[in-house]
Amino acid sequence: MSKKLAGHAPKNPLLSPRFGDIATFARLPHTRELKGVDMAVLGIPFDGGTTYRPGARFAPRAIRNASVMNRNVHPDHGVHIYEKLSVIDWGDINCNPLNLKKTFDAIEKDYGTLLKAGVLPIAMGGDHSVMYPILRAMKKKHKHFGLIQFDAHTDTADQAWGEKFHHGTPVRRLIDEKVLEGKNVFQVGIRGPLTSVDQMSWDESQGITHLGMDEFHATGMRTILAKLDTGIPYYLSFDIDGIDPAFAPGTGTPVVGGLSSYEALSCVRKLRGLKFIGFDLMEVAPMYDHAEITTMLASALIFEFMGLAAI
Repeated sequence: MSKKLAGHAPKNPLLSPRFGDIATFARLPHTRELKGVDMAVLGIPFDGGTTYRPGARFAPRAIRNASVMNRNVHPDHGVHIYEKLSVIDWGDINCNPLNLKKTFDAIEKDYGTLLKAGVLPIAMGGDHSVMYPILRAMKKKHKHFGLIQFDAHTDTADQAWGEKFHHGTPVRRLIDEKVLEGKNVFQVGIRGPLTSVDQMSWDESQGITHLGMDEFHATGMRTILAKLDTGIPYYLSFDIDGIDPAFAPGTGTPVVGGLSSYEALSCVRKLRGLKFIGFDLMEVAPMYDHAEITTMLASALIFEFMGLAAI
């Protein structure tokens, strides 16, 4: 006999078919009532910080559509997510598509509400610039934490066209503002050409750990796992362009030579045992996708995040 559910949980697909109803993430209830809620999935439909192909503003809706095939039990961790956690779909943050600062303010405000209620947030983006206000909000609750980031890019550029805030700068801005310490930033999947040598030098000076694809294929996640400070919690941010575009074509800044779908899922599972303060899945651009392979992978990765929180 199944154990009692923790609270909010998906609809029963045998009573309401997966292809019916209004789409929420994994068919979870959409509510902003936070009493008794452990985790909230939310959308950030914003791509005003994009420097190449736009379209990530449409990601939350597309990921929700793909997520109807998610189920309840994580087979590797052996846990029924919704027997351990009460989970909701919070809906989307009200972004201003013409104003980056107002969008950042709205993100910080909503995250403040979620964190004050003790809710663990999972964001569906949206371009990666929004990690900046998310982690600023996190800093108000958590004094010390690290960042584990899956990405093709380091996001440590200083500016583009004179603008200090875009999807290639959040890690640099967060370190500049002492929200993060470079020694606690771990980036997996980094590859491809850079704009300048100065960016590499800055990363090294801050003590950021990069796990490039050559080293990943030689050692797997061992380099990262050996360096993690298990005495602090982590925020996990996953840019979908960390995946090779053969497996995830639906993104705005694709870089060849990345992780496979299997490798990405395996990497996240290896983070079992760490404490997490939040998660995000960024940079899905559905109009470049094929047969929903990117959005299905995105929804699968979010399920992996839920698994890490439930064990």
